[in-house]
Amino acid sequence: MASNKHPQARIYVADEPFEFETPHMGKPEIIPVLEMGYEAWGDPRHPTVLLCDALSGNTHATDPDYPDDENRSWWGSMVGPGRAIDTDKYHVVCISMLGGCSGTSGPASINPDTGEAYGLHFPIVTIGDMVRSQKILLDHLGVSRLHAVTGGSMGGYQALTWAILYPDFVERCIPIGSGAYCNQFQIMTNRTQIDAIQLDANYDNGRYKPGKEPVNGLTIAREIGFCTFISPIMMEKKFAKYHNSPREAFTDASFHMQRLHDGENYLRHQARPFSRDFDANSMIYLLQTWNHYDLAVKYGSLASAMEPVQARTMVIAATGDNLFPPYPSEDIVNALQVNNQWVHYELVDNDYGHDFFLIPGIIRQKLTAPLVKFLAEV
Repeated sequence: MASNKHPQARIYVADEPFEFETPHMGKPEIIPVLEMGYEAWGDPRHPTVLLCDALSGNTHATDPDYPDDENRSWWGSMVGPGRAIDTDKYHVVCISMLGGCSGTSGPASINPDTGEAYGLHFPIVTIGDMVRSQKILLDHLGVSRLHAVTGGSMGGYQALTWAILYPDFVERCIPIGSGAYCNQFQIMTNRTQIDAIQLDANYDNGRYKPGKEPVNGLTIAREIGFCTFISPIMMEKKFAKYHNSPREAFTDASFHMQRLHDGENYLRHQARPFSRDFDANSMIYLLQTWNHYDLAVKYGSLASAMEPVQARTMVIAATGDNLFPPYPSEDIVNALQVNNQWVHYELVDNDYGHDFFLIPGIIRQKLTAPLVKFLAEV
């Protein structure tokens, strides 16, 4: 099965079976073996910062050997010596998500009872399940308290859930480009991605075999996803508006020879490697987890959901983020303020889009200073 686990990831195998939050037909869902993929940097004696990855992330948030090569890690501009999350000052841990295919148990994992991949027999995964599995690993590592937990997008879901489930354990919570629920635009675009995968001729109700994965469906799904990561304004700036690209052409019975827009080439260039490296069932599971995240529904209201939070919270949003616009972040801020809890709201004026928190220039110019100050506050 496909996996985007980074070669430097370490794997921890839990001592006990793991029980999931959502039962099946009235019975608990349990996997006998829980594996957790993770990486850590810095001195374990220093305060610990937990990084929660996003949908397609892996454990390799930073690469000490190539600190300035953004192709080597997904958050190297944010994490490392002298960076906003300084590995000379903090013990930094990144754990891959339960249900994914980055080293932590998911649909592509082998079910020890059958000797085959779980596929769609893997239990339903919630954000709460992800956080509880991460707590098991942190306990194993001897982490007694989190100086901070942070992440962007789905990583922000996890960070917020950490502050709710383990209020005594978390000192600071930093959701970035995220929210406390999945909005309707996300639900619809995520559903379209799921349909693209499941309608692939190779999908076979999740029972596809190695060498015959639903690559075309997963590629289309990822292309849809990339359309939501960059704002319309940035698309106009980034790509030409006429057929001027000589880089790629294709032939088919209907359109004969066509030259592709730069934007079309960009989608294919980004999506094709992903579809070779990521497991299709994992993608479906994570998108479903995303679609069903709603703290107000789970706790009765957003204010009620936030009541347990003791962490100082900094919520970061961007004006140009069309996937997670500012209003879901502002809902978190308002819910915390209703309970008279400490919260700071940082609105980044930038039109890049949802991936703003991954862009080195934006990290250096807009995010580093407030993060450094927030992490250092007593």
